[in-house]
Amino acid sequence: MHTGSVQTRQLLACLQRIEGLERALKNAQHQLHQDGLTPLLNRRGLRRACDHRPASQLMETRTCCVMLDLDNFKSINDQHGHPVGDAALIHFAKTLRQNVRRADAIAHIGGDEFALVLPNASGVDTLGVLERLQKALEESQLPVPGGSVRLRFSAGVAERQVDESQLEALARADATLRDAKQSGKEVVRLHMLSDTVSVV
Repeated sequence: MHTGSVQTRQLLACLQRIEGLERALKNAQHQLHQDGLTPLLNRRGLRRACDHRPASQLMETRTCCVMLDLDNFKSINDQHGHPVGDAALIHFAKTLRQNVRRADAIAHIGGDEFALVLPNASGVDTLGVLERLQKALEESQLPVPGGSVRLRFSAGVAERQVDESQLEALARADATLRDAKQSGKEVVRLHMLSDTVSVV
């Protein structure tokens, strides 16, 4: 057998193994940063997205961070079972994706909690997005045995300040969400350094 042919086949086999390893690595990285239930980022993926934002976006003072929490999610699980609860999370994630921009980072943090990072968006812009999301959920209710359920959410919104990271703004949004949920259901609250605005 010609030595050159053997070396060529060995080289091709080596290249194929490398390509296979690269695909496996890419798939593993994808799974590492994507939520297992929804097609959204997970907590680790959101942190990575925030850390890898372009410098132009990091300098953008109109970035908004949002933490969202489904209202009465426990009752859905209790009344209809965890498969329906999972379907509710998937439905919410899909509706969320349909009502934001491609540039917006969306994550399923865990349980019934979600996060958004909206570059080049003010607090007023973000309130409009969340109002549109509530309306979309009202118009596309989740089918359940014996009827349907309208998903509702509460949210905390924080405008990122020039001297803080997106993760720090998300932490402020999370604290604002906790305050919103203490005020009742379906409450959206915008936190600004000078004041806090509630929209029910």
